[in-house]
Amino acid sequence: MHAATIDLTPITNVLLQLAATVLLGLGSWGATRLVSWLGLKNSAQATANRDDALQKSVTYGLQQSQAMIAAKGWDHVDVHNAALASALPYMIQRFPDALKAAGVDMSNQQALQATVAGALDRSFPQAVAVAAASPATPLAGAPGASHAPARPGATTSLAA
Repeated sequence: MHAATIDLTPITNVLLQLAATVLLGLGSWGATRLVSWLGLKNSAQATANRDDALQKSVTYGLQQSQAMIAAKGWDHVDVHNAALASALPYMIQRFPDALKAAGVDMSNQQALQATVAGALDRSFPQAVAVAAASPATPLAGAPGASHAPARPGATTSLAA
């Protein structure tokens, strides 16, 4: 009787590759679940949340300063100061999670206000440009917009 020899090497290689793929997938899934369970966020998401909170806070400050914007214009220092004065407490009250994720110490009020005020001041020009270019900002001369300044770069005629 001859003993038959069967070569299982091709099957073994395929099974090992399959097992490695499954283990890699399970490891990735497990790491994602662990990060989620620990409440960690990636730095890109935290940055996006912080930038969104800054934009919304400056926009809120600008909304609160509409009368001053109509009287003095978008680029007046009093508009800047009034908008940021309104945006500062708004951001601290509305977006504490975004501030914590950015590493801001919420227990030290003086440092908190200084940090947030600086971030708002740095984001102000971009936020004003977005708000001024918004379709919700009326054009000069539009009905009901007698006190609103023209959006920068906007035209008041259809033949522009």
